[in-house]
Amino acid sequence: MRHANTNDLQQKYRPADDEVTYENIFKQYAKALWAEAFRHLHDQQEAKDIVQELLIEIWEKRSLKNVESTIMSYLFQSIRYKCYRYIKNKNAEEHKAAAWSFFQEDCTKTESSLEKRELQQSIAAAIKTLPIQSFSIFTQVFIEGKKRKEVAANMGISVNTVNVHIYTACKRLKEKLKKIQ
Repeated sequence: MRHANTNDLQQKYRPADDEVTYENIFKQYAKALWAEAFRHLHDQQEAKDIVQELLIEIWEKRSLKNVESTIMSYLFQSIRYKCYRYIKNKNAEEHKAAAWSFFQEDCTKTESSLEKRELQQSIAAAIKTLPIQSFSIFTQVFIEGKKRKEVAANMGISVNTVNVHIYTACKRLKEKLKKIQ
């Protein structure tokens, strides 16, 4: 099969039939161009989009009039370049997105560690405002990790009294920490 070049097209079609010429070229080469684009991109939709962009560009610029080689080689070379540029731009965009994501995660970690420190400071300040006995019981149970029975024995009070002090301490802390948020 002989491939058409622009000289053949100019002889075969009159200038008035310019639209017909491009339409025939597109019909003849669209599937082969899609296959070539798919070979490079490995994605059907991206390949279709690239081929469509190329064909639209050729139609808008009427760039086939200046082709010195065969139309087929011009189209295939054009689709390859378009695919390479697409891959290059896509890789650059992915790199930028990854860098931005890393930056956001880093900022989020910093923000959360700052928020965590501020919250810890607020909790510590709220605990210090508790009455002395409640402060002591709360600290021994929740910070030092002692059993309630052990705290009761050390302080010479009942376990029930320890529970009441913990309940009231938690209630006061909850109220103070609500004001912070």
